[in-house]
Amino acid sequence: MSLLPVEPAYRLAERSEEHRWLVTGLWSEQAVGIVGGEPKCCKSFLALDLAVAVAAGVPCLRRFAVPRAGRVLLFAAEDVPNLVVHAEICEDIWIPVPPSSAAAPDMMHCPSART
Repeated sequence: MSLLPVEPAYRLAERSEEHRWLVTGLWSEQAVGIVGGEPKCCKSFLALDLAVAVAAGVPCLRRFAVPRAGRVLLFAAEDVPNLVVHAEICEDIWIPVPPSSAAAPDMMHCPSART
């Protein structure tokens, strides 16, 4: 069983050049990124607008179309000095204490956390 999609090299030429967008012209469907910039340049509002647009299926910034609505996770960690985050996201499986929690037991705030 493969967890990641694998495409043999000889089939790469057969694939279409279709570019799939999460937000047309702004954010690719499979992209992962960070919204960054100078202080007070509306990064938070952009991230929030992206999240709401994708969740609702409405244009982002009233300009960039969202082909289809989808689930959103917005992690807004602003102005938190010395913040360290250990995260494990599982699409198909939920377990109360992820295996990586052993790396940061002091960050866990649930009764079943390992110590």
